[in-house]
Amino acid sequence: WLKPTFFRRLVYFALRLPLIFTLAPWVSSASFASKWDPTMKGVNDEASNTDKMMQFRMAKSRVSGDSLRHEDEDLMVCTDLVDQVRTMALNRSSAHATLLEVLSANPDDKALTSDADPQLLLKVYFKEKVNVSSVELRFNKPPVSPEGEDEDPENTYGKPRLVKLFVNRDDLSFDDVEEYEPAAQHTAASDDEVEARIPCVGHRFQRIESLAIFVEEASDPDASRSFLNRLSIVGHQARSYHAEYK
Repeated sequence: WLKPTFFRRLVYFALRLPLIFTLAPWVSSASFASKWDPTMKGVNDEASNTDKMMQFRMAKSRVSGDSLRHEDEDLMVCTDLVDQVRTMALNRSSAHATLLEVLSANPDDKALTSDADPQLLLKVYFKEKVNVSSVELRFNKPPVSPEGEDEDPENTYGKPRLVKLFVNRDDLSFDDVEEYEPAAQHTAASDDEVEARIPCVGHRFQRIESLAIFVEEASDPDASRSFLNRLSIVGHQARSYHAEYK
């Protein structure tokens, strides 16, 4: 009653059985489940998509990091960020250099000097918000009287000894400068110094709109005035929070 066809199929299956057991360990359980259980469908695809998303985010973070890197530079010499109209020097002698002259390259080392006493209050305003990394001063050449004019012998000039920095104090004056804590300051270690660099570290110097440099004391206590040949504010324009992502 058994037909020959049945025996042929049985033999065919018996011959294929070792092959099935050989391939079974290589069959993914997730793939098997996804084939027979609709709730498991796409498990392998989700894992692959997760890897791709992680790779995309890593690449995006590298691009964003590159876009946030800025090269610091002299904000007066190398950019147009200094508001030259509003920038001013209080207690400056009109017989010598202006603040804008010492903010510039000033190859002739013209000297900005104080007038009534050794104190100077230099107020620098910016057209856009900036991040400042350092303030550098040079005071290597005392002032020379203009040609045809004699210098008052009572005027003696000293290098800055104590310099303080104030941030975003637009209305700062000599009357209230002692009321505020400086964001940074520098005290000369010796009378032989001709340069000073004040590091501007921390959030106080991020996204600022104005910077005040207060020369409080001269290195020579007997000096009637102080002088400065060069003022360099180093930094870069702050990144706008509303910048369009590209």
